Amino acid sequence: MMTVHEVSKISGVSIRALHHYDNIGLLPATKVTEAGYRLYDEDVLERLHHILLFKELQFSLKDIKEILDNPHFDPMQALQQQIK
Repeated sequence: MMTVHEVSKISGVSIRALHHYDNIGLLPATKVTEAGYRLYDEDVLERLHHILLFKELQFSLKDIKEILDNPHFDPMQALQQQIK
């Protein structure tokens, strides 16, 4: 498990942005300690990678959340849609 600080350092995403993503349900922490610290695992890092890719392609955070939360999520289809 990694702290929000470690994820920020690895990904280049600010701590504030990571907190915002958690608050809107886009990137929920894997676990929150009793002290309130957010902890993240490898699955969350993979989701963050997808978020950053879709942001680069100018998807809105709302659209990114809908895409990633869809059980039938197909990254290639989403990319093709954005290109059109």
